[in-house]
Amino acid sequence: MIDIEPLIQAIRARLIVQVPALGGRVFDRATEGDETPYAAFDTFYAVAADAECIEAEDWTIQIGIYHSMTSKAEVGKIVGQVKAALHGWADTDALTMHPLRVTLVRVMDDPDGVSVHGVVQVEALVESDG
Repeated sequence: MIDIEPLIQAIRARLIVQVPALGGRVFDRATEGDETPYAAFDTFYAVAADAECIEAEDWTIQIGIYHSMTSKAEVGKIVGQVKAALHGWADTDALTMHPLRVTLVRVMDDPDGVSVHGVVQVEALVESDG
């Protein structure tokens, strides 16, 4: 299995720089009481994508954008900025990867009835450096 940590850290660094509305709040795992808005890595998984002599995995990563505001339009703006920052981007200095593909964008009410939650899902083909 390919180590996902370099990919997560590269995405995190990209969002901190490219999405100022998040105020640098991009977490591997959010905790109760974190100031909003923020982004957090919700779920991720990989499937094998090996070819001939190349070990690779196709990672699907879901990034949640959380905000205490009730304005879906405002959360939608931040979600759009996250999408723009990640779609077609690759950090080939950090790891051997192909450009990210944004495969899902969604804005919805949270079950608490107060907060709004956005989702940006990306896919990343990552090759082993070994």
